[in-house]
Amino acid sequence: MIQQYKLVLLLGILLVGFSACDDITDLNVNPNEPTAVPAANLLTEAEYELCDLLWGRTYNAEWSMLMVQHWAQNEYTEEQRYDVDGNDYNAFWADFYADSPNELKIARDLIAEDANLNEATRANQLAIIDILMAHAFHNWTDAFGSIPYTEALDPINFPLPAYDNQQAIYMAILETLSNSSKALNSGGDSFDSGELIYSGDVTMWKKLANSLMLRVAMRMVDVDAATAGQYITEAASGDLISSNDENAMFTFSSDANIANPLFVDNTVNTRDDFNISAELVDALKAAGDPRLDAFASPTNSGEIIGLPYGLTDGEAFALKSTTSRPNGTVREATAPAVIMDYAEVSFLLAEANQRGIIASGSAADYYAQGVTASMNYWGITDETAIADYIAANPYDGNDWKASIGLQKWFAFYMNGPQAWAEWRRLDQPVLAVPAAATNDIIPLRLPYPVTEQSRNGTSLSAVTSTPDDLNAKMWWDVN
Repeated sequence: MIQQYKLVLLLGILLVGFSACDDITDLNVNPNEPTAVPAANLLTEAEYELCDLLWGRTYNAEWSMLMVQHWAQNEYTEEQRYDVDGNDYNAFWADFYADSPNELKIARDLIAEDANLNEATRANQLAIIDILMAHAFHNWTDAFGSIPYTEALDPINFPLPAYDNQQAIYMAILETLSNSSKALNSGGDSFDSGELIYSGDVTMWKKLANSLMLRVAMRMVDVDAATAGQYITEAASGDLISSNDENAMFTFSSDANIANPLFVDNTVNTRDDFNISAELVDALKAAGDPRLDAFASPTNSGEIIGLPYGLTDGEAFALKSTTSRPNGTVREATAPAVIMDYAEVSFLLAEANQRGIIASGSAADYYAQGVTASMNYWGITDETAIADYIAANPYDGNDWKASIGLQKWFAFYMNGPQAWAEWRRLDQPVLAVPAAATNDIIPLRLPYPVTEQSRNGTSLSAVTSTPDDLNAKMWWDVN
């Protein structure tokens, strides 16, 4: 991987430089430059960079939100027609491995070696680092499938890391989340500063660990029901995110340098390439869904009009001026990235109950809870209006995938990575391949970057002979 070559090269330069000096005390030292970065600072950077990557243009706006047809491109329409290859994801791949997981690993090493920490605080800090690492790699493997994992962050010993298959990665992630949840002690401290998701609140991190465990386990339920059921039961028996006040979110800064990446794309870089799709607008209107006004802005005519998904450049551009953009609030500088929320937890519990994995509650009640949580998150608080909506769009136990899948599709608006993953798993709602598409089906994975194909080709070829294939299913996608 690119960053591993950089690290090895940098180490080599440093070693040569030191050996060339008769006395290393002759080296110039800037007393104003820090010689060590605190673990909390690395954690801050890792949280920001991970959310910036997952919520940004490349993977969120220009890929995963397009794959689930939340947005449509109004020009430069290659991605919504699936006209991509490994050249499009070189920087995306390099940025992931160079940034957040690498910083989390260094922070973890610093915490483990810090003699000034008491053991309770150390355990809590390490658990938080591990939860974030699990979340990062879960998103990464669900984008590509097999990825470097075990050998990924050790460029000295593994400059050309092997790829782990997705099943092995899932098992490791679930074990990590389980161990982290158990290790967190609400009676101890964690980070006094630098942790920006829950401000170091150990109780909330425990809830997030259990909630992520529920997500990961449910994703693999169709391929390994026994293991999935074990972890779903464990997660549900612990504390989960139980209100919108407990949502795991990263709030970006008003500083344009570290603002919401979609604000940077739209406002700072003056890009105006996306509309809300006609497919989403039509579905919301058909359901009588009040979230439509929160999702989209009206056109000059005063109406919300979606742009048909999957058009060619010329077709899309012809409709650009008369169709609706996303609501401005979703691309404000401080609009948060959602890591996990109460609505998702509720829908997962509805499915777990429907499948007979958990006995408490009822699937219909959890479904209504999820719809209500999503409505409230998007600013709809009229209880009567919400109750009427649920009555008009009731839970159907005989076709529960359609019920839950549609409401998850609505609730995951702006969270493309999770929307795409759950659409691939549930196959709901039914989405059509556009006539102008260059691929026969809606893509199921990202192509491996060309840089990885050329530099780490031996490792990559051990897991696939078709690195540009968009149609290879994830390990957990068996339907």
